[in-house]
Amino acid sequence: MKECTLRLRRLWPLPFLFASLLGAETLPLSEQKRELLKLKREQVKEQTGTGKTSWVSPLVLSLSYTRSRDAAGSEGGLASAGVSWDQDVFRSGGIYYTVEQADASGKANLLAVDLEEAAYLKQAYTLKAQVERDRLQLQQSELTLANRDIDLIITRAKYKAGSADISELNRVTIDRDSARSDVIVVRNTLRSEVFELQKLLGSRGVDTVALPEFPLVPRDVYLQNSLELLQYTAQSRADTAAWKVTRSAYLPTLSVNAGYGYNDYRGDTLDYHGDRYSYGAVLSMPLDINSRGTVEASRLQSLQTQTAQIDRKMELEQEYDMRAATIGDYQEKIGVAEEMIAMYDDLYTFTQGQVKAGYTSSYDLESLGNSVQIQKLEKRIQHYNIQIERIALYFDTRIYKEQ
Repeated sequence: MKECTLRLRRLWPLPFLFASLLGAETLPLSEQKRELLKLKREQVKEQTGTGKTSWVSPLVLSLSYTRSRDAAGSEGGLASAGVSWDQDVFRSGGIYYTVEQADASGKANLLAVDLEEAAYLKQAYTLKAQVERDRLQLQQSELTLANRDIDLIITRAKYKAGSADISELNRVTIDRDSARSDVIVVRNTLRSEVFELQKLLGSRGVDTVALPEFPLVPRDVYLQNSLELLQYTAQSRADTAAWKVTRSAYLPTLSVNAGYGYNDYRGDTLDYHGDRYSYGAVLSMPLDINSRGTVEASRLQSLQTQTAQIDRKMELEQEYDMRAATIGDYQEKIGVAEEMIAMYDDLYTFTQGQVKAGYTSSYDLESLGNSVQIQKLEKRIQHYNIQIERIALYFDTRIYKEQ
């Protein structure tokens, strides 16, 4: 396994070439799902841009008209128009960390969309591999049923001839019924898989989706490119920046303000009109009894995210090792199937001569031929099982997006 991993690492640029095959137009997803993912990414980008400039205060435009009457009975009307602006220019680092938080949150949210897309793709390609595998398994089950039918014919003849007892006939009959049930179960499973895959594909047919030969992602590449861990990294940056924004809210803030307007007063005894303006600066700092607790709670949230990332990394390491071991088991099964093919081929050649010489029936030869085909199908089935494990690892990473 170690030698295989080293070889894969040396060849690893090849999967990045493979990744370019998974372009947006060839993804096994319906048009509606692709459009939904596109809209979500656009929304995240808009929200990120807004977040980066959220510290900028708006210009306030105002128009007003007031009619008044005093105790002496004099009446007048005041029309006013103006523009004002009150802007923080220093927040003890709060402005910088507001932009940092928006940027990191945007990356985390985009990675969340990538995770959603990867989950769709993982499900689609896994189902495609399962469909191809279970089509072979259905053939295998039908061949196994054919062999159980042959066993039943032979055993029934032996029972009637007195060379087999009723318990042997019952066992063979039960085996044959079990084989029939297996065919039904595999057929139903295959139908369910096709249905689930069709929901992801929309109007596209199941057989129009190609199943590439997915590579096994090396362990270090898997951990470095894990979408979940990358999202945790971005979220940790966002939480750290949020903590510093919270902290800066209780430190000195410098703001500037300016205003300009025009007043027009018309009254019974007095008329006036003209410009007005103002400008100034304010240095302030809140004194809040809850400031320490609020800042500490924000800091603890940042630490939680960092701890969760470490914990998840350990889980992913274990998951990778488990899947790599499972792939090794499937490869071992392929080796067993090759040994069985060699044995059945030898027996088939021998039995073929026995049938021609009249020493045995053609049923034995047919059963051995079926057994050879069953083992050949087994090799292909295990190949798809290996692909299913590789698909799970591949779409846990951002590699599928590399172009």
